[in-house]
Amino acid sequence: MGEFRGLLVSVLLVALLLPGLGSSRPDGVGREANDGCFCHTYADATKVVLSGLPEAYEGNTSYNLTLTVSGTVDPVENRSQGGFRMVISNGTLAFNTTLMQMLEGGLTHTEAGSHHRSWTVVWTSPEDNASRTTFTVHGNVVNGNLANTDDAWSTLEVVLPGVEHSGDLIPNEGLDGVDTLDRVLLVAGLVVLGALLWYSVRP
Repeated sequence: MGEFRGLLVSVLLVALLLPGLGSSRPDGVGREANDGCFCHTYADATKVVLSGLPEAYEGNTSYNLTLTVSGTVDPVENRSQGGFRMVISNGTLAFNTTLMQMLEGGLTHTEAGSHHRSWTVVWTSPEDNASRTTFTVHGNVVNGNLANTDDAWSTLEVVLPGVEHSGDLIPNEGLDGVDTLDRVLLVAGLVVLGALLWYSVRP
């Protein structure tokens, strides 16, 4: 019985350390990807670019934006090539509903949209010129094999001021001041701790 418990703890540890255990999501990603595409591998070589933003926005003004993801993963014709999750703190988005969709409070690709690595949207700024808007975009380049193997993601975060904004432009920290990596490590530690406690108290 003790050997079985030890094996169970080992399996839990390995599961926490192995990357890419999630499944591919060509039909878009919801709030589970608000902090990143953790079922894929993070790569600095993956670039997320959001072009068309002004240096500072006028109130209630529309801006044509282009989101592009690129990287070392070669695209395959007629297969999924990329995807994204975009969350904005202010303003509204208009977009091609064949290629993109709003899902659980953020913009993401559709299955048809996953066959692209570039998407265009129209962002309409908030009315308040003194506000600021945070754009958080997680982008993924994929090989279209319907698994997460060899896919790679990265993140772009832009804090954009209104023309009358006078505060700082520091991105908001994660929940309760804890950033994404710290939250992942905290959850992993709690799972391991729970497994070890279960192992120690069972007869």
